[in-house]
Amino acid sequence: MRDPREVLTRAAPPPSLTVTYGELPDQVADVWLPAGKAGPMAPLVVVVHGGFWRAEYDRRHARPQCAGLAAAGYAVAAIEYRRAGAGGGWPATFDDAATALDTVPALVADATAGGTARVDANRVVHVGHSAGAHLAVWA
Repeated sequence: MRDPREVLTRAAPPPSLTVTYGELPDQVADVWLPAGKAGPMAPLVVVVHGGFWRAEYDRRHARPQCAGLAAAGYAVAAIEYRRAGAGGGWPATFDDAATALDTVPALVADATAGGTARVDANRVVHVGHSAGAHLAVWA
C-alpha cells in the first residue's frame, strides 16, 4: 500500500490568490481563477478537502483537483479549516467550515470584481472529499 501522505506533495499550479474568512491561520481559502475567462462571471466551486480531520492533511492535497476545475472554466476556492490537533475538533472544525461556506463566495467575488475573471457569488457549488464531504453536506 502506498503512503497516503503522498497526496501532500503532488505538483499543481499555485492558487491565483488567497482570501481570509477569519482571524486564525487556518481560516483561509486558496482561489484559482479560470485562465483567460472574460465575459460572463464564472461560477464558483468551493472545495472542502478531506484528510481524516487531521492537521497534517490540509488544503494542499486538493490543489490538483482545484487547478483542474479552474482549467475547465470554473473559479475554485479550497477552504482550510481547523483540524484535530490544530485547535479544531467539535465544534471548531464545523464552525470554520460553516463560516467559510457562508462567507468565501462573497469574499472571492469582491476580490475579483475589478479583474478579467470575475466570480458570481450566486452560482456556487460545494464539493467535498472524504471528511470534507461530510463537512460540506453538514454545514
